[in-house]
Amino acid sequence: IADLGIIVALALALLLVVVDAREEDICRIFSNGTVIRDPDSCNQYITCINSVSHYSTCSGSTSFFDKETGKCVKSLSDESSCSVSCGGSATEFLADPKSCYGYYFCADQETPMYGKCPQDTHFNATTQTCTRLYESECTSSSFEYCNIVKNGVNFDNLKACNKYHVCTKGVLQDKSCSSTTYFQASTGTCVLKSLVDCDAHPLPSNVCGTVKKPTENKFVSDQATCRGYFYCAKQADGTPDANPQWNQCPQDRFFDSKTQTCMTPTSVACTEDRCDGRTLNFVLSSTKGCRNYLRCSDGVTLDEKSCGNNFFDEEKGACVTEIKKYTAC
Repeated sequence: IADLGIIVALALALLLVVVDAREEDICRIFSNGTVIRDPDSCNQYITCINSVSHYSTCSGSTSFFDKETGKCVKSLSDESSCSVSCGGSATEFLADPKSCYGYYFCADQETPMYGKCPQDTHFNATTQTCTRLYESECTSSSFEYCNIVKNGVNFDNLKACNKYHVCTKGVLQDKSCSSTTYFQASTGTCVLKSLVDCDAHPLPSNVCGTVKKPTENKFVSDQATCRGYFYCAKQADGTPDANPQWNQCPQDRFFDSKTQTCMTPTSVACTEDRCDGRTLNFVLSSTKGCRNYLRCSDGVTLDEKSCGNNFFDEEKGACVTEIKKYTAC
């Protein structure tokens, strides 16, 4: 009993310490207009509008929300998932189904108390602690989302840009976009990579080499952007690094695998979206001949234009008659 008192006190202390934790709206993984049941209640439902949750409540004779019909009904066939259950979890912490940083402390079999991890940390149900973001494996796969979302609705898998989820007969399934597209949560569809703001780029095949010839202590392109790269660290057992760290060059710099540095974009050959991370409105295209340029808006390519018989000068942001030669094109 004394130990339980100490645990409860620590849990309450955590509640006071973490009031400044980052907010993560559950609607960040659902497309605009999607309606889901509130994970904390069978009486409330959430409408996702521009990645923000808007709550509504069922009442009167139809006080329950049916996720499949999207309507308030008199009763549900199963109410077991209507709230966070502490059954069999007394004196333990449970993950919050709405976010990666939230948790519930079960003081007993019936009383869950809500808390949040500090800024830049996620809750780890396995270790029962708040861990640093880069140590976290929290994704939508960790939660029982099929209890709250209608079957057949695509929603984001935060673990990789090209991955998403869909519930089929109440079972969560993993899906992948094609090799040239990423999943866009706001529309629930796979679109061109350049249209998706995502840093969880999938690991390319053999990104850190092979068992016979591993890439050790080197930077390699992420093969998804012009700025991004992975660092392949040397492993004690001599195998390729299975979890290389991802990073990216600053604005207006592209990663160059030959020099292992971030360089001016015109000095780097890259066929990915060359508007990504650029502060210019017009940038050089990778099309051979250096006669084409891209129109950029907020780091995304709008379209590609040609200078005809002239050449594009990125420094001037204009077509010129002077012959221009860049490594990029």
